[in-house]
Amino acid sequence: MGGVQFSTLYLLQALDRERWRPLVICPEEGDLSRACHEVNVEVRVLPQPALWSTSLRLRTKRLPNPAAWAGDAWLMAKAARRLKRVLVECSPDLVVTKGLPSHFLGGFAARKLAIPCVWHVQDFVSERTFGIYRRAFAAAARFLPTRIIVDGKAIAEQLPQALQSRIAVVLNGVDTNIFRPGLDGIALRRQFDIPDDHLVIGHVGRMTPWKGQHYLIEAFARVAADNPKATLLLVGSPVFDNDAYERRLLALVAQLGLGERVKFAGYTHDMPGALAAMEVFAFTSVEKDTSPLALLSAMSSGLPIVAFDIAGTRELMADADQFLLVPVGDVAQLGAALSRLLQDEPLRRTLTEASRQQALAELSLNKHTNRIEQVLGDALSATASAQKEFRRGQERGQARLPDPEILKQFD
Repeated sequence: MGGVQFSTLYLLQALDRERWRPLVICPEEGDLSRACHEVNVEVRVLPQPALWSTSLRLRTKRLPNPAAWAGDAWLMAKAARRLKRVLVECSPDLVVTKGLPSHFLGGFAARKLAIPCVWHVQDFVSERTFGIYRRAFAAAARFLPTRIIVDGKAIAEQLPQALQSRIAVVLNGVDTNIFRPGLDGIALRRQFDIPDDHLVIGHVGRMTPWKGQHYLIEAFARVAADNPKATLLLVGSPVFDNDAYERRLLALVAQLGLGERVKFAGYTHDMPGALAAMEVFAFTSVEKDTSPLALLSAMSSGLPIVAFDIAGTRELMADADQFLLVPVGDVAQLGAALSRLLQDEPLRRTLTEASRQQALAELSLNKHTNRIEQVLGDALSATASAQKEFRRGQERGQARLPDPEILKQFD
């Protein structure tokens, strides 16, 4: 499970069950489907097609692959028809999609059945190949979803101005009762032989280059010599079973002579316990992370934070002094900021309080769920109003809707 899957699970647990009865459609059995069963959420498994890569690598460049676009369109059309049959059986009042393929599959199937659809967009759309992917996504966004939820302003800015009235920015949320200061992280520290008197710099995230773990390891090499009682703890596993980047990180650790000082914890289900084992949290994503759950969880856990200065980081801050911000990719400044926190306990306490208070005030799961439920309710109301007005127009012989975008929801 990654951030999108965890955010889905958190929302399912927090929804008002007197108002909503969620049904999750997964492409396969896995951690998310099992977790849904544990919280009494119905799950249907509907396999999705394995899509072809839509680009070709030519030396250092990537070019569009028209044959793959055509093939993927055919596969997606077949999958949308299968999903439509499932929706007919389930008869939902509303469809919510997460993940790029699901936005298209769910959007097309819902539109064919005149069911309101909400896209919950939690990833940037690639700007590669002269922005063709983003333009295709924006074109579909004009007529498939009734409403669009994005988890950061930067994603909203990717979409056309004409769609902004249908877009709601809703930052992710975490359970501040589960992720809280004062938990005991001794079990994980002992599992990886971290001495009790060491200060742990931690990072949580999938092992993939844009998460920036290589920058963190290089910065820690600068920190380690002056801070012999410091350990770097990396929590996370490779993405999509591609371990090439993880092997690169292991080689970098060996090359820098940090074998005993850098711990690779892999994937863990006990995220609160992992964060409790840390004294400082380093967030080193170099691009596209919007309200990332790892960072929100660290804030809620009361960890002082050093972070690369990206839009998704700044959007979480109540003031400029809440994190120690570092220019993206600047290893020297990252190392200096980490050393400063390790050596300045009063500063750590100040940043700890700031992180926790911001999480309680703006990033709690309750606030997130209330905002999501408001958008879902608006989508239902907008569609019901549009249908009612459309029928009145038919009776008068003037079938016209006030909002042409909503009209596109109906065949």
